[in-house]
Amino acid sequence: GLQRRFQMELGSSFAWLADEWYLIAGRPLPGADHYEDYPQLGNGVGSLRLFLSEFEQVKLPERLRSRLRATWVVGNAVEQAFQPIVNRMNQIEDLELSLCALASQFWGQTMTVTGLLTGQDILKALRAHDLGDIILLPQLTLKDSERFLDDVSWHDLEDQLHRPVILVDGGADGLIRAIERAADRDLMDQGQMSTLVHL
Repeated sequence: GLQRRFQMELGSSFAWLADEWYLIAGRPLPGADHYEDYPQLGNGVGSLRLFLSEFEQVKLPERLRSRLRATWVVGNAVEQAFQPIVNRMNQIEDLELSLCALASQFWGQTMTVTGLLTGQDILKALRAHDLGDIILLPQLTLKDSERFLDDVSWHDLEDQLHRPVILVDGGADGLIRAIERAADRDLMDQGQMSTLVHL
């Protein structure tokens, strides 16, 4: 009701619900038009809709340069929204992508958005997980370029889980570029996997 009023008075919805309200309530996300030009994107409002819309438009490679098994870490609030993406990605020949959707034990939450996952949450969950060749970690899980909200470093994940961690940024394109680069055996053989960050 407020949005309708703002539309009449201001020509804009002016205020939007954060993505997690829809996820926690089990309600479908609004369409892209609802978010106008995404004025609150910096606060995460509409970021999930933008990612899903971008993914619908992106052209996937038919196959990778070499076989790759990857684990994509996200908060469990987006699990239902992201599972169709994983299913579509797994149509790429030589890719086996699994989604590891986590709740935060650190914060005591049953539903957790990706940006609130801590290093402790990820370490605890992934120790019992078949990780494959690499771990794909969204950049937004870090409070700066190095550390999670609990001050654990993403390098600690590599050291303790014995897998390269690739920080994924840049929406749907960033995810696909990260996977393509990770499947480049020349880089893997040269031990340069950990340098594939901010893709």
